[in-house]
Amino acid sequence: MTTMAVIDRSAMMAPAPRPTFAFGLGLAVILLAGAALLYYIRASDIAQWRFLDADDIMRLQEVKDWLGGQSWFDVTQYRIDPPAGLKMHWSRLLDVPLGAVILLLRPMLGEMEAERAACVIVPLLTFATLALITTAIAWRVLRGSQFALLAPLFCAMNIGVFVIAVPMRIDHHGWQAACALGMVWALLGPRTMRRVVIAGLCAAFWMHISLEGIVFTAGCGAWLGLRWMLKPEREGATLPAYMAATTVASLGFFLIGHGGALFDRTFCDAVSPVHMVVFALAAIGSAVVVRVRPATLPVRAVALGGVALVCAATYKLWAPQCGGGPFAALSPLTYRLWYQHVSEGLPVWQQSLAAGLGWIAFPLIGNIGAALNIRNTPVDEREMAVDYAALLFLATVIGLFVCRAGAFSNILAVPGGIVLLRSVLAWVGTIRIGVLRVFLSALAFMAIFPLGLVFLTLILFAPTGEARAGPSGDLCTAASNIAHMNALPASTVMTTLVFSPELIFASHHTGVSAGYHRNVASMDDTLRFFTSDEATAHDIMLRHHARYVLACPGDGDLAILAHAAPNGLAARLPRGEAPSWLSPLTVPGLQYARVYAVNR
Repeated sequence: MTTMAVIDRSAMMAPAPRPTFAFGLGLAVILLAGAALLYYIRASDIAQWRFLDADDIMRLQEVKDWLGGQSWFDVTQYRIDPPAGLKMHWSRLLDVPLGAVILLLRPMLGEMEAERAACVIVPLLTFATLALITTAIAWRVLRGSQFALLAPLFCAMNIGVFVIAVPMRIDHHGWQAACALGMVWALLGPRTMRRVVIAGLCAAFWMHISLEGIVFTAGCGAWLGLRWMLKPEREGATLPAYMAATTVASLGFFLIGHGGALFDRTFCDAVSPVHMVVFALAAIGSAVVVRVRPATLPVRAVALGGVALVCAATYKLWAPQCGGGPFAALSPLTYRLWYQHVSEGLPVWQQSLAAGLGWIAFPLIGNIGAALNIRNTPVDEREMAVDYAALLFLATVIGLFVCRAGAFSNILAVPGGIVLLRSVLAWVGTIRIGVLRVFLSALAFMAIFPLGLVFLTLILFAPTGEARAGPSGDLCTAASNIAHMNALPASTVMTTLVFSPELIFASHHTGVSAGYHRNVASMDDTLRFFTSDEATAHDIMLRHHARYVLACPGDGDLAILAHAAPNGLAARLPRGEAPSWLSPLTVPGLQYARVYAVNR
């Protein structure tokens, strides 16, 4: 019997029930209600052009530049650190949905309103994608239970969605989570070649968006390898097929994104030839091992372990500079004053207690539910339950080490949370006292509800009594406020790394640098400008031909730099204390911000 035949027969042994029309109708209603809720929550920010993160602003600026004529293959941001520009590692593919909405609506709404509409429509489409895939996973994990209809509700009220898929959140993290969920959906239960190929395609697209996806991609490959070692007849060639699909799709996305260029380059923060060669070696090596099919488990483990060692050695020899990750090339100053303050990239244990617990609480609930689901599932039907529990555990561990990855683990935890809620409600249903039964049911729902856990951690562990000095950074850095800088002649402006994207988006000025790790020299110059002595700061301004300095008293980055250097310009400029070579300016309409002109 061929491998394909084995896989197909195993898939036919457990046909999945199909959702009813009523289920589909309820799903549509909840999705629309969830989208309306997310829009309502962000309505004020939509009206005032306030983004959640500098990356969202930079993404929109990248789209504007592309629609304005910049090459598809060139994602350099030329309005920062001119004339060479800011080196970016982003994928142009994610500019397509935003650009499409803008081009479609621009004739009717005009440029600005079409861009605003794109910043609303695309994130809501991302939310719908996340909710639909999560519901599909829940439907399979719950084996067709109507409780799966809670999945879109739990998504709409999920910290993961609130961080990556709300209006004005147009960065790439939402689509990363969608790819990851697609991988999980494809790898649940009895596998077919079609499903593992879909998982490989999702993995390749995720890594094309962000190489952070390589960890979960490798983890899924390891899980397929473990399943094959335990049940080689049942798993067949799923691992080689998964790796082959990842390899071919990665090459395809590389060609789409870069054309025939960059085949001679190795990047530590984006898919490069070295990564595709390693994927190919994994596919070929695992295919040989599967074909040979060693008779015993230890031999199978050694054989696949040998393939993994060959892949690791190839990567190490080819790209030794990538051993420390994409941020290893940062200078000690930039690493200390910038990277260690980018909280989303740090582990959970380096967050505040409230934030750390808020990120990890619901994934832990989901893991408990996933374990309970294994126990409650008949032994001969546990394959899907075990797959879900393993992949959720993997996502949770990754989220512990990189906080922003917790958005995915919080969303993937939804089916596990529903399993736990269903079990608790079943137990509560055995209580004869009606009032107590209703009370405990409501309490269970609130305790397991995703945002309920977040609110609880904030109430119990959030610090209190912190005084906020000066005007809010949101008011100062709002695009509508910074637009008043257009009253000054177009020039290069020195401002903080997090503020530069807002500056180039809202005005005609250029910036010195921004927080993107390929630009070590200009990032270092910006940080040294705000923290070094006056002579060094003056020299940096002259070398970058900067004419103005812009400082917002409520800018969080400025506060970090002021704390690091109490006598530096980051601490002095917001107080109006400027060196002799800077003169304060009054810009009509500009509120809160302090602007200084350079006296050459």
